[in-house]
Formats: sequence, C-alpha cells, structure tokens
Amino acid sequence: MRYLLFVFTLSVYGFGLTQTYYLTGRPFTFERNNAIKEVGSAWGITVIYAGSDVVEQLGLDSINNENQQLDSLIALRRGKEWLGSFYKQVDSTEAIFGRIRKHIYTENIQAMGPPKKDAPFEEQKIILHQQKRRTYQASIVAISNNQTATCIATYLIKWNRSKKMKLQSQCAVPYQFPENGIIIK
Repeated sequence: MRYLLFVFTLSVYGFGLTQTYYLTGRPFTFERNNAIKEVGSAWGITVIYAGSDVVEQLGLDSINNENQQLDSLIALRRGKEWLGSFYKQVDSTEAIFGRIRKHIYTENIQAMGPPKKDAPFEEQKIILHQQKRRTYQASIVAISNNQTATCIATYLIKWNRSKKMKLQSQCAVPYQFPENGIIIK
C-alpha cells in the first residue's frame, strides 16, 4: 500500500512539473506573449507556441491530446471556464506591463538611447517578469537585422508611488520568445 501511495505521489508530482500548454494558431504580439508566459508561470503552466518545429517534433495529434489532458486537469482546480479567467488575468497583466514599459520608455536611461551611427538597425524590446508583489525585472533586449537578440540591460523596478529603477549587474532574460525566428544569444 505504501509503495502504491509513493508511486501515485511521485507520478502526480512529476506530471505537475511538466504541465505544458501549447498555443496553436497565429502568434500574439511580443508584449502579449510576455503577459501570457507570466500568467502561465503564475498558474504553474509552461505556455509554448506550437510552431512548425514543435509540430514536426511532437505531432499535431499528440499536442491536441496533451492540451485536452491539461484542460481537464486545470478544469478540476479552476472550473470549466478556466481559459476565460486565464485570459482575463492576461489582459490585466498586459495592462500593468504596458504602464511599466511606458515608464521605462519615458525615463532617460542609457540602454534605451538612440541607435549608434554605422550600426545595424536594432529594435529594442522589454521583457518583464514579476518577482514579488510589486517588484518586476525588466530586461531590455536589442533585436538586430540578422534575427539575433542581445540582452542590453536588466533593471529591478519597485512599482509603487516612487517607481524606483535599479540597474542590475548581470543581464538576464527570464523567458525566450521564439518569435519570427529571433534567437537570443
């Protein structure tokens, strides 16, 4: 009996570590993807886009089966309409992240400065990650013409009335977004 209980506990724990939800269809914007991944990690779900590489590796049928299994498991904990409440929380997280990004863009920080002469075009994106209740990590990433992304700076932001930003010594990216062939190096 103990052995059976141990195996059951171990299997539930192992399944809990690998809860992956695959999003199919057209990808969202970079900012929305950031909010989806953040809410997914808060819910204990790894959210991955099922691009052509993932579909070739796993197969579309196995992706659908895994999504159905995860859907039934989450429905037990959060109700049948869990996906609606998930995206409602994504909307509120995206709104908060939008205000934080606007604050970063309006601050005069060196990492968000104008492009240098004779340098390839770089688009700058901000990846946000909530660490505590009102503490966020903002990683500024530059995406160049050759579809590679480089982490420029990481800030720790206390999001209260003072809105303090502190430059971190190491540049860290909390998530990877395989968006349009962009590779983070």
